[in-house]
Formats: sequence, C-alpha cells, structure tokens
Amino acid sequence: MGDTMNTLHDFMLRTEGLTYILIVAALCGFVFFWRFLSERDDDRDYL
Repeated sequence: MGDTMNTLHDFMLRTEGLTYILIVAALCGFVFFWRFLSERDDDRDYL
C-alpha cells in the first residue's frame, strides 16, 4: 500500500539533476585527460 505517485515533474527534476552531474564529471575528466596528454608532450625533446 505505501506506493508514492511520481509525477512528470519529479521525473524531469531527477533526470535533469543527473544530467548536470554527468556533464560536470565529463568536463572534469576531459580537463584531467588534456593535462595528461600535455604533460606527455613536454617530455619529448627530440621531435
């Protein structure tokens, strides 16, 4: 009996929050990956 009724607004709020979290995580991952690649290029003096 204790079922809650979810509305479209509840669903949209939950998915929008999850989307923002994923976007922030992807941007942070991209920055760290870019810095990793940039540091590897600094070590190569022969090219």
